[in-house]
Amino acid sequence: MTNWKIVTISLALALGWIMGNPAAALGPAPEPEAEVQMSIARVESLTQHLRSNPEDVGAMEDLAALYMSNGSYDAAIGPLARALQLDPHRRSLWVALDVAVIRSGRKMITDAELTKMAARFKEGLAVD
Repeated sequence: MTNWKIVTISLALALGWIMGNPAAALGPAPEPEAEVQMSIARVESLTQHLRSNPEDVGAMEDLAALYMSNGSYDAAIGPLARALQLDPHRRSLWVALDVAVIRSGRKMITDAELTKMAARFKEGLAVD
């Protein structure tokens, strides 16, 4: 074999390995502590934003999604309930609320409970 054949085969194998294992191309995974710190910083950032913009439904949905991605389904219900008060026609909020309620271990939630949770969330933004 010539050197070009060896180089071509080596490149093909390396490319195939990288394509088959994209993690190798992305580098090492971030440390779990760094991910937790980034999540906390993101929650704080969204909360601060909501203090200045208390009717930003998109930010409330993002905050709830962040809570849910970390397994805090109960915490996600408050921002979702408040967002639904402001924009009851946004389907994605209803879907997220259904997921949060089910994964929090509840079978259902009443309108009165949602109203209380929305009020508690709104008060929590104003307190700090």
